[in-house]
Amino acid sequence: MKIVYKGVLCETGYERIMGESVPALFLLDSPNSEKTYEAGFEEMHYGRWVKLLTETEFKEVLDLIEKKYM
Repeated sequence: MKIVYKGVLCETGYERIMGESVPALFLLDSPNSEKTYEAGFEEMHYGRWVKLLTETEFKEVLDLIEKKYM
């Protein structure tokens, strides 16, 4: 699902880290690289920007989705 998180357009999903699925956001578009870094995205592989979510951030994302669709 596509959402805007801290001014950055991204897609929700999961990333496998050490055999475990972790909630994550995948960068689709950003107004500038500064926003990308401020939102906490890291380049996991060349050209692939990912934000691994903590429990608190995951709840924030769920709230954003709920507000968008409810």
